[in-house]
Amino acid sequence: MSKILSLKENMQVARRAMEICNACRYCESLCPVFPEITRFRTFSDHDLNYFANLCHNCKGCFHGCQYAPPHEFDLNIPKTLAEIRVESYSQYAYPKAFGKLFFKNGTLVSIIIAISLALVFIAGSLLNNADSFFSAYSGIGSFYHVIPIKLMSGISMLVCAYVAVAFFMGFKQFWLESGEKMSDLANVALWKSALSDMLSLRHLGGGDEGHGCTHMDDRYSQTRKWFHHATFYGFAMTIISTTIAAVYHYGFGWHAPYDMASLPVIFGTIGGIMIVIGTIGLSVIKVKMDPVPVAQQFLGMEYSFIALLFLVSFSGLALLFFREGIYMPLLLCIHLGFVLAFFLVLPYSKFVHALYRFGALLKYAKYKEH
Repeated sequence: MSKILSLKENMQVARRAMEICNACRYCESLCPVFPEITRFRTFSDHDLNYFANLCHNCKGCFHGCQYAPPHEFDLNIPKTLAEIRVESYSQYAYPKAFGKLFFKNGTLVSIIIAISLALVFIAGSLLNNADSFFSAYSGIGSFYHVIPIKLMSGISMLVCAYVAVAFFMGFKQFWLESGEKMSDLANVALWKSALSDMLSLRHLGGGDEGHGCTHMDDRYSQTRKWFHHATFYGFAMTIISTTIAAVYHYGFGWHAPYDMASLPVIFGTIGGIMIVIGTIGLSVIKVKMDPVPVAQQFLGMEYSFIALLFLVSFSGLALLFFREGIYMPLLLCIHLGFVLAFFLVLPYSKFVHALYRFGALLKYAKYKEH
């Protein structure tokens, strides 16, 4: 088992690696990290944080590197950048006191899930209008017989507001410390380029060749890209579903649960299925992948987030298909508990990689044409 390095040691290892890569330049066509390092002669900690978040962890540079183990240079770029990347999550966390939660993420998620489920079950037991918790409900507004809509929406808005503030403060620190100005974010061209790269997962496609990445072994594959797409766009569809449902409820006075042919149900069902497929696929890839170019100590954070996202989607699908039966109150409480846990851990989970990777893509868009 390799030694777990401190942040300072990781920075020293990464700085040395970038200097070697800058001289070699064999991997320039693989991803944006290697063309970017050619702009530098020396590498500050903030530069290394930027490279680490720009890295999409496809591991192509490891399998193509002539200086990878067992060479005496012992370069392991994916592992080194992954370790710095998670350290940057902790560094930019808001409030700062919560930064250490990233390193105890598996435990954190387990505790938050337990507390969230307990709270929702307690609320459901106290507020349930029926004599028994296992009672069948049907018709419009049946969910709110278990837990009132004001309680659901009130807690949701508070948690979402906190998450939005935490994300903004973290992103602001990352952006400013990377040497950019907040005014740069008004450049529409940067957003267009970064969004295109993010939504297409261009940098998981295998660089200029487009043959995929070597994320499991030294063979090229597009599987990680497609499972990532399924998870990302599935999540986007569930957000669209929730937004439409909110418009229905507050704009038109149409209360859930909605018909199977309604837009909230269609988007939510497709999105939930996509997330289930994507999270299972990503988990299988992680089990099968080559362990050498992987930061093993942070796998718990990745597995816990994937598992929680799966549980949110699976419980939501179960609630949809059994909403007319006696288990609806039970399934509703389970689903809401997972949803509450999911949003509570968002700022301190693997999800933040999307935030900082997008920031890195914005910065990359500013310089890649020069």
